[in-house]
Amino acid sequence: MDLDLRGELEALMTEIKKRQRHIEDQAFLISVLERDGHNTVEQQAALKLERKQLALQTERQTNLLQKALV
Repeated sequence: MDLDLRGELEALMTEIKKRQRHIEDQAFLISVLERDGHNTVEQQAALKLERKQLALQTERQTNLLQKALV
């Protein structure tokens, strides 16, 4: 595997892990806030955006892995 590609994949995997952890933390926070009766519309919207970004990063990772196999 090309060193540039390997470096890009490693950086992307690190970012994906960070985003996944952030999403998990935010989902937990939202559930606590909802249980306590708070309005979580803004947090839900931000979480939706984070999940969308994660999907894009995962797609990028898949594309890089496919490129590495060729």
